[in-house]
Amino acid sequence: HPFIQTPTDQPFHRIMRASHVIKGAASNLMCGQLRQTAMQLEQAASTMSNASTADPNAMAQIQSCYMELRRAVENYNAFLRQIGV
Repeated sequence: HPFIQTPTDQPFHRIMRASHVIKGAASNLMCGQLRQTAMQLEQAASTMSNASTADPNAMAQIQSCYMELRRAVENYNAFLRQIGV
């Protein structure tokens, strides 16, 4: 997603909020992997949102968490297809 790759204008707050919504939905669906990865992305974005300077290591962490979240979504979709939903 381009927003994750080149964030601008309060990007970390938006990533944090979106991750929070995904985390809540995943909890309601009892999808632990998706919830956990969304929580990690939310925490990484929160750290960057509160930082006074850009930290390249933290940005790499956010990108890594985002990729893990994408894999979790793909895994959940595969599970739904497998059970015919």
